[in-house]
Amino acid sequence: MFAMLAVILVLGTLATGCGEGPCISYDAPIEDVVIWADNSSPTEYFLDVIYGFSSCDGYSGSYEVKRVGNTSIEVDIFNGTCDSDCPIDRYGTHNISMGSDFVMGLNYTVAVNNVTENFVAWV
Repeated sequence: MFAMLAVILVLGTLATGCGEGPCISYDAPIEDVVIWADNSSPTEYFLDVIYGFSSCDGYSGSYEVKRVGNTSIEVDIFNGTCDSDCPIDRYGTHNISMGSDFVMGLNYTVAVNNVTENFVAWV
């Protein structure tokens, strides 16, 4: 997945025709983040994320999930545009798995771009 993401970023940087100059990557504006768990054993936790992007974007909604320490998760969602003057006029969604290795009763922090949510692993 990381290799595919790298290819998308390189292609987005080299893209022309969507505006003036090369495409640049930017953090997608986050509209909503919902954390939920399924009924599997062990329980798997997910993020439902709504993010904004522009109709001028060369790509949108690329993401990377990484653990930071034992109780923090960072999710970066980004878009690429060649025209930074285009307004955010569309919205997309991601359903992102955070895994199933959470410890019941521990407080976890999830940062999605500029939005931070906390949750306690419950099952």
